[in-house]
Amino acid sequence: MTPPSYMQEPWFALLKSRCVGAVQAHIAKALGISATSLSMILNGTGPYGEGKASTARIAERVTHTYGRYVCPHLTEEEGGIERVITAEQCRSIAHRLPPTGSPRDMQHWQACRKCPHL
Repeated sequence: MTPPSYMQEPWFALLKSRCVGAVQAHIAKALGISATSLSMILNGTGPYGEGKASTARIAERVTHTYGRYVCPHLTEEEGGIERVITAEQCRSIAHRLPPTGSPRDMQHWQACRKCPHL
């Protein structure tokens, strides 16, 4: 039997790597899905394996939760050298209160308002 096509996608590789040595129930909770759904996705069984259920929402959640992004602001600040940050770092900068104590941090925070990763 041929594995489902989603198992070749980058988000799936990221999900599998996060599950190694981890409690799958914790990963499922972080993604906002059931442990059963996570198991079916990882094993290519049930409606996911049969192609009857879409993985689009889960792919988005995996990327948003565990992904890494090129930060446009930091890349520009570094003169075009790509600066990659985790999704968690991205959210912590973007969702904090306006940083009034540092002009540099304020510029970064303002850039986040226009960022495609938000």
